[in-house]
Amino acid sequence: MIFAEKQNFGKDDVMATALPIYLFTMEYPPMRGGAGVYCEEVAYSARNLDLNLKVIGPRSNTQNKPESYLMLPVKGSQNWTCSLKAYSFLKQIDLSSSILHLAEPGALRTWIRLGWRLPKPRNLLITLHGSEIPKFSQNPIEKKLFIKLLCKTDKIHLLSGHNQNALLRLCPNLNNKVLLQAGAPARKVLPKEPFNKVYKQSGERLILLCVARIHPRKGQLELLQALKKIPEVLKSSLTCKFAGPVSKRPYAKKLSEFGKSVGCKVEFLGDLADNQLRDIYKSADLFALTSIPSKNSVEGFGVVYLEASAHGLPILAHRIGGVEDAVLQNKTGLLADPDKPNELIENLINLLEDAKLRKSLGQAGVQWAAEHDWGEIAKRLYTT
Repeated sequence: MIFAEKQNFGKDDVMATALPIYLFTMEYPPMRGGAGVYCEEVAYSARNLDLNLKVIGPRSNTQNKPESYLMLPVKGSQNWTCSLKAYSFLKQIDLSSSILHLAEPGALRTWIRLGWRLPKPRNLLITLHGSEIPKFSQNPIEKKLFIKLLCKTDKIHLLSGHNQNALLRLCPNLNNKVLLQAGAPARKVLPKEPFNKVYKQSGERLILLCVARIHPRKGQLELLQALKKIPEVLKSSLTCKFAGPVSKRPYAKKLSEFGKSVGCKVEFLGDLADNQLRDIYKSADLFALTSIPSKNSVEGFGVVYLEASAHGLPILAHRIGGVEDAVLQNKTGLLADPDKPNELIENLINLLEDAKLRKSLGQAGVQWAAEHDWGEIAKRLYTT
């Protein structure tokens, strides 16, 4: 297996390579989503390591894209039109002398469909965020092509043990290709230094924050249902805030209507810029993202949990997918069985009533988030 040639650059032992690296993605900021954050952070870290990396990404209205961003003539999706136009773009690149990183599901689907018509990259890397295996296993033909591609790949990056288990159930012989390493908080929403979280006492007005796209799989309705059932005395001093773009408008309308019956103040903030998101994390007292199981999708990891932990927020979550790799039970947060709503209600009450518990989980979360590093991921992806 041939990866980037290494050179030492002084005391920091910075890596560099003459091999061009192309990170191919259909999701990239300003589009919101965990895969987009992953792609931007890995690309940023790779360039900081003096690696010759360029992003092949979707068209956007954002101005002043760097020269290292090669813009596709499409906004980015998984449909055939998008795949065909991306294929035409990729034909112009000398892939046989390059490292190609299929960094999210849209890019991976393009390669499953049309990659066999392109030259084999010098090295081929794939990142699986979690939902790729159930999605690409529905159609028997696509599943066969997906497995064939995985077997030809040089390295497969997985962000959680759940994803690793799912991959090895699909292809037991791929263990030697696996890079298992969790993601990290997005640098643009990290707290500004110096960071010193002030933890409120119970009885003071608290802010419960949820950051995610408004979508049934993200479990915002389940969170509101739990809030409705907690004691009135706790609801009287609580504000629940949802931040994130709307993916499903009927669901967003349903949440808005149900929120009026919960008994505490409920706010929908919409999609926020990075500086706004950082400020709302700073103002919050606890964080909840109660994603639920889905047939075709899964919470493969959850960078937002680490972002909340970086801001010293105790976490409420469901024990599904790769969430346990992002939230440490009874150390940085409290996890509940999604099939047992009373567990979520109990955990919510415990956090609202117990100021010491909020502080303990929040402070442990700061240290936990600091242990995750995008630079280390870039090194292990491209230089080993």
